Parts: sequence; structure tokens; C-alpha cells
Amino acid sequence: MVEVPLFPLKLVLFNGSLFELEIFERRYLRMVRRALANETGIGIVYLARGSEVHKNGEDPIELAKIGTLSSIKHTEVIEESRILIVIEGGAKFRVLSTWTEDDHLNMGLVEFLREDIKRPLRPQDEELAELLEHMNEFRIAEGQPKMTVEENSASALSYRLSEVLPMSMEFRQTLLEIDHPYRRLDRIHRWVQSERVNG
Repeated sequence: MVEVPLFPLKLVLFNGSLFELEIFERRYLRMVRRALANETGIGIVYLARGSEVHKNGEDPIELAKIGTLSSIKHTEVIEESRILIVIEGGAKFRVLSTWTEDDHLNMGLVEFLREDIKRPLRPQDEELAELLEHMNEFRIAEGQPKMTVEENSASALSYRLSEVLPMSMEFRQTLLEIDHPYRRLDRIHRWVQSERVNG
């Protein structure tokens, strides 16, 4: 078990995902400075209820129980008291308890969960692999970087599809909480089929 700063966001971060964040609240500026100085991570947790920005008098926020430890890959000062950071998703964790510091920075006692079992793609996963390739073609055409996926990795394919398909954040959170890549891919496949039928 370890203490980590928690960053509640309307975002679900997956292993290997890169995300850009603009930091301006004092508590999160302190969080970033501390993470950089100590070379530690930041816990990204889906904000199930409440506001990302602290406001006095509001009801307590509600956090998901499973989150992702992120590392800071890049920082850029935009202006005084405003910075841009790029984070990358790493290990998953379970939130055991939470508390807030004097400046309302959320902290958590977490336990890290085991990594996905390494599994190759199955024949039924090839359709999803092709879907990701088609999505990459659109991304490249729009000037976005191509998503790279570890070859023949069920886990990597499931995470990249969870990241880019137009799903609700609530559904993405359910995918994050699944602890086996084949089960995650099966859920994604059912979602794709449902979208085709209803679309």
C-alpha cells in the first residue's frame, strides 16, 4: 500500500495512454511540483460525481474505486500559475481510503493491482485489430499521431480501443476495472456490435 496524490477527472486513463492537461489550481500546481521533485506519479481517478474544480460549500465528490497511476512526460509553462503537462498511464490501483490536505488536494491510500496477463490475439479479435487500423487511418488523415500497439498483444489492443472509441466515460471505467484482456476485448466487441445495430 502506498500514499499517492489523487487527481479526480471526468477522464478514464488507460495503461500507455497519453493525455494533455492544463493545470491552474493551486493544489494541483503543488501536486505537479511535488511529483516532479520526488519523481513519483499522480493517481488519475474517474470523477463519478462532483466538480473537477473545488468550490466551497459543494457536496463531497465521489470517486471511482479503480484508477491509474500516471507519470509526467512533459511540462510547459503557459503563463504564471498555469502549466501544461503530458501524462502517461501506468499501473492500475484500487483506492482503499481518501482524505484531503489543507489546500483540498485529494490524497489516497492505494494498492496496486496486477498487470494484465500477457495473452496473444485470438482469431475473434482480428476484427477489432482491423477496426483500430481503420481508426488510425482517420487519425493520420486529420494530422493526429498514429496509435502504436504492441504486436499480437490482447492487452494493448484492448486499452487502445478503450481509449479512442466513442464510449461514455462510465463504460470506459467498467473496461478499466476488468482484470483480463480477453474479457475486456469481449466487452468491446459486444459494444461495437451494439453500436452497429443501433447506428
